[in-house]
This record gives sequence, C-alpha cells and structure tokens, in this order.
Amino acid sequence: MKIKQTDGATLMALLLSGSFSLSSIDHATAKSIINDRPLISSSKLSQHLYPQQQCIISGRIVDKQGLPLANAHIHLQYGNATKSDKDGFFKLTNVNYGKNRILISLIGFQQVVQDIDIVEEQLNMGTIAMNTKQQHLDEVVVTASRLAENISEVPSTVTYIGGSALDQQRQINDNLPAILMQKVPSISPSEESQNNFIAKIRGRNFLVLIDGIPQSTPLRNGGRDLRTIDASAIDHIEVVNGATAMYGNGAAGGVINYITKKAEKGKKLSSSTYLNNSLSLAKPNETYGYNIAQVFSGQLDQWDYVVQGKAGHTGVVRSSDASVVSPFYGLGETKSYNALAKIGYQIAPDHRLEFMGNYYRSLQDSKYVGTKGDFGHSSAIGIPSDTVINGGTPYNKALHLKYDGQYGRTAANLSLYYEDMNTVFETYNQNYSDHKGARLNFNTPFQLGSNRQVSLIYGIDLLKDHTVQKTLKDDWVTPDMDMRNTALFLQSKFNLGADWILKGGLRYENIRLKVGDLTKNGKLTVGEKNNSDAVVFNLAARYNKYNYLQPFASFSQGYSIGDIGLVLRNGVPLNQIDPKPVIVNNFELGLNGKMSIWDYQLTGYYSTSKRGNTFAETSTPGNYELTQVPQRIYGLEFVGHVNPIRWLSLGTILGYMDGRQDLSNDGNYDDKLDNATLSPFKINVNADLKLTNRWNIYLQYLHLGGRDVFPANEYNYGKYPISGYNLVDFQTRYKLQKITFSFSVNNLFNADYYPIHAEVRGATNEGRYYIKGSGTVANLGIQLDL
Repeated sequence: MKIKQTDGATLMALLLSGSFSLSSIDHATAKSIINDRPLISSSKLSQHLYPQQQCIISGRIVDKQGLPLANAHIHLQYGNATKSDKDGFFKLTNVNYGKNRILISLIGFQQVVQDIDIVEEQLNMGTIAMNTKQQHLDEVVVTASRLAENISEVPSTVTYIGGSALDQQRQINDNLPAILMQKVPSISPSEESQNNFIAKIRGRNFLVLIDGIPQSTPLRNGGRDLRTIDASAIDHIEVVNGATAMYGNGAAGGVINYITKKAEKGKKLSSSTYLNNSLSLAKPNETYGYNIAQVFSGQLDQWDYVVQGKAGHTGVVRSSDASVVSPFYGLGETKSYNALAKIGYQIAPDHRLEFMGNYYRSLQDSKYVGTKGDFGHSSAIGIPSDTVINGGTPYNKALHLKYDGQYGRTAANLSLYYEDMNTVFETYNQNYSDHKGARLNFNTPFQLGSNRQVSLIYGIDLLKDHTVQKTLKDDWVTPDMDMRNTALFLQSKFNLGADWILKGGLRYENIRLKVGDLTKNGKLTVGEKNNSDAVVFNLAARYNKYNYLQPFASFSQGYSIGDIGLVLRNGVPLNQIDPKPVIVNNFELGLNGKMSIWDYQLTGYYSTSKRGNTFAETSTPGNYELTQVPQRIYGLEFVGHVNPIRWLSLGTILGYMDGRQDLSNDGNYDDKLDNATLSPFKINVNADLKLTNRWNIYLQYLHLGGRDVFPANEYNYGKYPISGYNLVDFQTRYKLQKITFSFSVNNLFNADYYPIHAEVRGATNEGRYYIKGSGTVANLGIQLDL
C-alpha cells in the first residue's frame, strides 16, 4: 500500500517501511487465508464493480462547542488509519471503493461509528462532533502490555493511580513509596527512608520505569529507584502486579511505570502552582518543611510542551514521643529538586516526535547523628553532632526521545533513552549506574470477520546497563559491571466478539555480562564474562459479557539476574554465584465487576521459581550470601469501591501473602520465607465525603499486620518478629474558583510504631536501622490553576 507522507516524515518512512509487509494484506485476503476458502463479501464485490478506483476521505473533528479536537484516532474497518491535526482536520488516502465503516475515538469522548459507501474519488464527511463522556475505571487507558488499551481489556492485575487519587495522596504525603503502599495491594510497606531495600511486589523484585526508561539497578541494588522523580511531575502511575517480561530484566514481581505529565492541548498556556507546608505536631521545633512546584503546559501550532520545576526541604523528623528520629538513611533535613521538560512536535497527522528530560536531586544534610538501637527495647535516635551526614541521590538524569508513526495499519513506536544516577549511602559508599537503550515497538491489527480482531505487537529492545559501587573517596567496592541485553518479542491480542479477549506472547533475551577485576585488601579477584539466554512466555484470557462478573486467568513469566554486586564486593568470583536469570512463573485467577454504585477486583495468585535470587546478610555485618533455592509464594488481593449515596464514596484495598521455600532442594517446601521477602497482611479503608460541590473530607486507615514465625535462636536479618501497626490520615480540601486549599494530618492519632524495615533489620548492624516511624505531621497546601 502506498502511503502519502509529508516531507518531514519521509526519512522515517524509508527507515521503517521494510517492517510492514503484513500491513498491506487487506481484510478480505486475510480472512480468506485463515479460512482457506474463497470469500466473497460486499466489500470485495464493490472492489470488482469499481476496479482499482480509490478515494480520499476527509473531514474535521470537533467537540460539542465546536472547538477542534487534535489526535483523534480515525480508522477504517477495511483500510488504513490516521489522526486529526491540531485544527481537527484529517485525511485518509488510497481508500478502495465500496462499503466500509469509519470509527473515530478519543480518550474522554464517546466513540463515533459510521457506515459509508465509497463511490467517488472524494468523500468529505464535513464536521463531526464528538460528545464527552464521564471516564470510569474501565475506560482508563494503560500501556502495561506495551499496547495502549482500556484497563477493562487487560486479563491480569493492573493498578492505576492517577487523577484526583494521585493528587490526593501527594498532598497527604508526597513520598512515592508511601503513596504506593496505600494504593497497591501487595507492595512492601514504605521504609520511611530514602531507601526501598526490601521493597517487593508479591514477594519478588520489581522494575521501576519513568516513561519506559529503567530506573532500577539490578546489578547492585541502590534501593532508590522508587524515589527518582518527584510526584508533582507525574501524571499517573501504572503498576503491573506479578511477573512480567514486557519490559525486560528485573520484573520478576512486576513493573512500576511513572508516566510523566502531559501537555494541556487546545490552550497556549496553562499553569498549576503547588505550595505545601508541613510541621510536626508531636513537637514542632526544627520540623518545618515546604514543597513548592510549578507546572506550565500548552500547545502552539504543531508544538506542545510541559515544563515542571520543584524545590522542597524537610525539617527534622520526630517520632510520636517527640524524639528526633535517627537520620540514618532518613528523609529529615533533606533538600530535593526536580526539573522536567517535554517538547512534542506533530510532524504530520500520523507522525509525532517527543523529547523528555528529567533531573532529580535529593540530598540530606543533617546536624544530627544516629545512635545504636536496642531491638525490642529502644530505638535509634538522633543526637547533635558535628559529623557530616550526607546521604541521598545527588543526581538522576533521564533523557528520552520518542517517535510515534502510523504506516497503513501498523503503528510504530521508537524510543531512545539514557539514564544516569548517583546514589550516596551516608559516610559509607555510593553507586554509579547508567542505562542506554532503544525500544522499537510495532502494532499491526487485522480484522478477522465482522466481530473478530487480532493485534500483533512485536519489536526489539536493546539495553546497556553499567553499574559500579565505590567509596566516597572513589575506591572500588565492587568490580565494574556491564550488562548488554538484546531482546526480541512478539505479543498477540485477540478480540473474539464483544466478550472474549485472549493474549499470548514470547520474549527471547540474550544477556551478556562482563565483570572487571577487583582488588580489595591486597586480594585480586580476576574479572570474568558470562553469557546467558532467557525465553519466557505468557498466556491470558478475559470474559467481559457481564458487567458485574468479568473473570480472567493469566500465566506470565518474568526474570531477573539479581543483585550480584552485593556478593561480588566480598571478593567472590562471578562463576561461584551462577548469575543466570532466575525465571519466575506467575499464575493468576481473578474477577472484576461493576454495577451502578460499586466496582471490585478480586485476585488470587501463585508464583514459583526453581531458584531464588535474594541475598541474605550473614552473621558478619556487610557480608551477604546468595539464596538460590526453590520458592513458592501465594496470596490474595482485593480492591473495592462503593458509592452508596451521591456525597459518600467508600473504598478498600487488601493484600495477603504467604510462601514456602525448599532449603534442602529435596522437593519438600517446609521452610518459611523471611520477613524481608513476604509483606505482612495489609488493609486500607478510605472514605471520601463530599460536603458541598467545593468542599470534601477524606479519611484513610491503614493496618499492617504482625508476623512472628521464627524462634529466638534464629533471629537475624528478616527473621525478627514484626509487630505491625495502624495509621490514620485525614485531609480536607476546599476549592474556591481557581484556588484549592488543603489541610491534611498524617498519623492523626500519633501512633507509636516501627516501620516494617526497622524490624526486618532488627539488631543487625548494631541496631542502626531500628528506627521509629514519624509522629503526627500537619500539612497545609494551596494549589492555583490558571
């Protein structure tokens, strides 16, 4: 099929056109091949009646007020597709004569479907007005499977945090691990620190992305990947719960993808200003903190843009008894900055370029130093000191160049990215890690009959991951580690009628690992190379006939090579730890449902791995050994929401997990998993009361259960008892025209508790991690939207 392009897209078309031979097969031919028999349809008869005659279809898309709608997706049931330009105009070329159907869709608007009969060289459809619609949960668009689709079409568990829910949580507590803890059923609780060392989803390591750019550092886990961008720069968060290989190495437990702010279309300039002030109510002295953020966005002809900036400072953190919480890896006395810039250019209706750059910095400068804690008796606290305590993330730089194009039926997406991060661990050491890569993704749909459609998603991923850990004087702690990944993938999505959705796919990844020489304490450990492969697949099905009962079943695999630097830094040769990828199998059964006043999702999961890839601290602090034993983890998740009356909304989130491992490798799973792997039982209950159209009150209650399953003589990292705790947060907001005032209180009842991570570490490292959680903190915020 010959596609007419503008000059700006010619080069990209030449580079990519060789990948789309399938897109030239028309609907009737594809169906004839699949059924292996002749096919005569009204479309084919029309083509015989009007041989080799083609038409140009044009029109304009507007909203109910007559304002143009850009980027509306227009596609023919038998033919190609395009998008409307900034003024709402569109043009479809090389359309065969005959009967056809045109479909027009745009997020937030009702779909337009119209049957047409093409008998002339020009068909002007005039002005087409689209009606807005209220967006429900099932209308949320996610990219979890690298295909933009409604969440109701995903046959697995995906958590979406966006819109008012994200704004609400950000104003209560802008620490991203705390937001995720409240909204994701099976993620580990927030450590209330700069780190997320024990953070897992469903007991497995996860991969963190910003717009698809990897932030995690699996070669030497820096524990900072959840805090590499500020919440004010994020539009929404997509969380894939359970093993997946869609984005490559590291996602044995799932994926967390931070999607950055989008440009406000149709306006030359829009502005949002955020100011938040915080103060401890346990004892206000030295605890004042602030956050100020500014977001500009808009559209100028073919250009659109987003510019965001944020500066913040936290005061001293005090526990419920007003003691200064130890600053060891803490969030107190920390200055943070974030700057985001996104610039998009619409080359043509079907071709778009976008550049994104993000810079994040969070660095502590405390005048306190932490004491030693005594597990079960007294916590580590902060005492005044002249010792310089600097910990945090001196910088995280992310650059992303993205191209989106449409070639006949095939949509193409090319992403080039670079990420560079430095993390500092107080007076100990620091990590340097950078990622360079490319993702090339194609999506080709085919119509198989009147009510069946298949989409093929295929492409290639390239990644170079470099990581090294050094002291603050730049002496080597780990050897230099380089990993190069090349992956090919093919995914398929079948829509069988209006009710069935089937998915399946394969991913092949080649991993080349190179470790340099390491000299420590006069001992030389010679560097080595290791090459390995990983082949993973997924299958899933979903049945959507009944709104109140939509079952799904899923099997997916993910893989990770684990935190090898944690062991290599002890002078262990690479060939002694078997760094090959550990494949995790994830089975899911779930139910979704919704009616007029309620919706829910219930999921049961069971994940297995023939080898573990976790690392446990030995009796000698700072020394770790690799745990490579078979593991089984299983659990239940529930998310529910009910709106019994117009002014009241109630919600709940529940997560439970347990598991066993086979330490003897004899086929008997008799051994308990530790508390660094499994998260305790969690339940969140929330209520949103709409007192008036301008004023609302929000309350949320979080319960984290205890876990005490190991005898005292085995107490060590991950085996100390977990006591659990309860927290209540309060928020009220009032909107006065373009200004929104908010007041919130974290830990409303000043609960005295230890974060889960403090008890996971327990008495290890002289109890330095045995730190209490924050007492009551009040936040006063103002938001101005123009």
